[in-house]
Amino acid sequence: MPKVGAVAVLVRFVSLATPDNHTVAVMLAILATASMFYGNLIALVQKDFKRLLGFSGIAHAGYALIGFVALDQFGYTAALYYIIGYVLMVLACFVVICKVSRDGTNVSIDELAGLHKRSPLLALTLVVGVFALAGIPPFVGFMGKLSLLKAALEQGHIYLVIIAVINAAIAVYYYLCVVREAVFRDPGDRPPIHLDWPTRVLCVLLIAGILALGVAPARVLDTLSNSVANLNTPAPISAAANTTR
Repeated sequence: MPKVGAVAVLVRFVSLATPDNHTVAVMLAILATASMFYGNLIALVQKDFKRLLGFSGIAHAGYALIGFVALDQFGYTAALYYIIGYVLMVLACFVVICKVSRDGTNVSIDELAGLHKRSPLLALTLVVGVFALAGIPPFVGFMGKLSLLKAALEQGHIYLVIIAVINAAIAVYYYLCVVREAVFRDPGDRPPIHLDWPTRVLCVLLIAGILALGVAPARVLDTLSNSVANLNTPAPISAAANTTR
């Protein structure tokens, strides 16, 4: 949620810059590159699932910054769309953490072993969330990254697109390690996980939201685009402000 707020505030400030402001664009590109490499390279060696998500979140903040480098309405819209999708993706993963965790302790990636047998719905929720974070279609993570890269490419930032693709490839490795544990490992002596109905409903809603935003993003993108456009529209001057004593 702090990332959502940060992106919303950043849209308001960066939209004040003109599209030809190269200084702002270069500064944002450096921040995006540093965030992506720092987050992904540290997440690559994590064994704790929550810490992995934390450091990968730094990388996702870097992906969102790619939209700001474009310094145009389409880029800002893509950044907002991506960060909204990120909220759903990471929530899906944290639902799994909450249910797998024993007495609130952190969950290592090894503890996800055999989740497909212990709780098929949790395993499906995890796979959808992780695949979406990795940018695999048809989920929102893929459409989000595609929109960001398109916005950057249209403004000629091909170097940033290449950097983002390299980082996406790095992220795919550690995300697939999580899927391997949950789907292809044996649960051993770990007990089944029984879900209550509110949790089941939440899992289904998160899966549906991640899939819907990826398959049919047009309405959300249009709404966000209109909101961004209104930022640069001057407010009408009231009649009372025009009156003189």
